[in-house]
Amino acid sequence: FKAGADAMASAIAESVAPRHGGEKSDVEELKSLIFNGVKAKGGTATKGTTFLFECRPGEGVSVSVDGTSAGQVRSDDLGSAFCDVFLDDKAVSPPLRDNCLQNCCGG
Repeated sequence: FKAGADAMASAIAESVAPRHGGEKSDVEELKSLIFNGVKAKGGTATKGTTFLFECRPGEGVSVSVDGTSAGQVRSDDLGSAFCDVFLDDKAVSPPLRDNCLQNCCGG
């Protein structure tokens, strides 16, 4: 697996954008943080690259790549839009959603 910074950032931002009802600039900032985080580690996400997205209600989304903080987007609803990418009815990975709901939500 190998993906350039722009491809990785664009793919994530394109999944979040239609779910986000806030400012378009929030999604652009998220894309920029992902891009810069991948660029800082050499410009390519490879097998084993770790992305951490911390979604906190009212605070926004923090981005880290391989343990290094890339920054935070302050937005009231970006975090829920990001989570919806993985948990809503149009989730990018229904098996992941089902596993999370079954094992993390007791359902």
